[in-house]
Amino acid sequence: MDQTESEVIPQALNIRFADASSLPIPHVNAMGIHQGSDEFFFTLGVVVPPDQEELTAVMEAGYVIAQPVFRFAVSRDTMEKFLALMAGQYDQQTALNKRLHQQNSEASKKEASRNE
Repeated sequence: MDQTESEVIPQALNIRFADASSLPIPHVNAMGIHQGSDEFFFTLGVVVPPDQEELTAVMEAGYVIAQPVFRFAVSRDTMEKFLALMAGQYDQQTALNKRLHQQNSEASKKEASRNE
């Protein structure tokens, strides 16, 4: 048997997720990102705002502690796809928000002119 015949040739597969609506959605408001040679490591967490008693200690320390919730890694290839997807989604969301803001502003102006 030739050595090339026994080699496995990797193939990209399309992935579709099953219904994820029953999964919990934890709230996170802190994120740390570190890079490896071929991946990105994310740590997601929660920071509870300090109360008045804790504020002095936090200000002296210069930081507040985040409680980690989840950690994951993403390959460079997946990150490239993610960034392209997110850039498009972000631009689409920004355009939609801008249109909604303009519509609300126009409606407010019309309401104000009717009240005069």
